[in-house]
Amino acid sequence: MNFRVSVLGAGTLVPTKKRNPSGFLGEVGRKKILLDAGFGIIRRLIDLGFNLQEIDLVFVSHFHTDHFADVFPLVHSRWVEDIYKNCSKHKKMIIVGPKGLRKRWRLWRKIFWVEPKEEYPVLFQEGKRKMSLGQSKISIFPVKHVRWFASVGIVIRYQGKKLVYTGDIGSKHSFKDLIKTCQDADLLITEASYEKPTPNHYTIKQVKKLAEKAKINKVLVVHTRPQHLERVRQVCKKEPAFIFAKEGARIKI
Repeated sequence: MNFRVSVLGAGTLVPTKKRNPSGFLGEVGRKKILLDAGFGIIRRLIDLGFNLQEIDLVFVSHFHTDHFADVFPLVHSRWVEDIYKNCSKHKKMIIVGPKGLRKRWRLWRKIFWVEPKEEYPVLFQEGKRKMSLGQSKISIFPVKHVRWFASVGIVIRYQGKKLVYTGDIGSKHSFKDLIKTCQDADLLITEASYEKPTPNHYTIKQVKKLAEKAKINKVLVVHTRPQHLERVRQVCKKEPAFIFAKEGARIKI
């Protein structure tokens, strides 16, 4: 069975010709898990040959648009495609994220999907929790990012392998707790946005220290600001366990 991640978007809120906002598709056995859906990510899914209808679960790390904006269009697109195909039964979508997820969805729906009788089966799971999907075990853990809303990360375990995705994470997050969460991960997907530590984002030096302390096998470095790309890329070249994220890449876990 597959356990791999495809890089849909590894950039920041400012897209470039080569880098899109955050989005990663995890293929976990027969299940497909979308890790964040920044604006433009459903287009990237199509570009890479994925079927929007086959996504089983969407994980939302936090509510910035480069991580959350395409969640609503994804669901709406699936609903419309079912109508095109005269399909009366829609596939349930599980959306997992921080507290406040359902409330924000309802506000978005009120503005952008006004037809009152049109419904799509969405199951929301909010906050810290443990759950199963197919043969995988999933844990959601709290993350310190910005003070305006809650943020979360995800751990996926499948057939003895472990994937951790932090989303955006800041230096206010307990380093000791993060080591424990990431301990012996086969793949860590995390950011290296800034040159110096900040309350809201991590640096490549902090990621290196985390990888050493937690004994992580591979680290996929994402969400790097354009002005730091070359510096971070050079660091990754020198670190055997580090992968500088390239969009379209597929990493086996």
